[in-house]
Amino acid sequence: MNRPSSSQAGFTLVEVMVVIVIMSITASLVILNIEGINQRKAMQARELLILDLRKINREANDQSRIYALGVQNATDVAPFQYAVVEYKPSVVDKNNNIQVIQQNKWKAVSDYEPRTLPNKVTFMVEASDHSLQNSNNTDLTGANAPSLIWYGNGEAKPVRIQIYYDQKPVGDPINVDYMGKVDEQN
Repeated sequence: MNRPSSSQAGFTLVEVMVVIVIMSITASLVILNIEGINQRKAMQARELLILDLRKINREANDQSRIYALGVQNATDVAPFQYAVVEYKPSVVDKNNNIQVIQQNKWKAVSDYEPRTLPNKVTFMVEASDHSLQNSNNTDLTGANAPSLIWYGNGEAKPVRIQIYYDQKPVGDPINVDYMGKVDEQN
């Protein structure tokens, strides 16, 4: 019997399906690994923030200076950053030897470089319930004051800080109590 010769070569439907399944599994593993790396970067940023908060508290108390955490939210052209700012309501004019009240009373502290968080990593600072009954300086207690302030006398404005990666919480909230103590547990 003569069989006609087939010059067409190709893959069967089963072979094509097996290749698609293998490629799908490989792609999902790559995506999960990338997410894991980004999650680790977010956790590292959290640990670095905790170290910075403790250092700022020590410096403010040791030098009796009023420091705050200045936050710059991410935009289309700039990443999320935080820096240390100092409250300086006035400066001394050395020529006339007089005090000049400044318009912008929060100045960047040159000893602290601003920290840029990894892509999609942010944090939110939420004020805790604590009244400052004897304080009447609205620069430090008003709505326009930074959320986290170390007063330089051993006290701080208590807050709760939550780190986020892609708008999902990372780790437990970080609490800063009214004495400036940083507690990373609930």
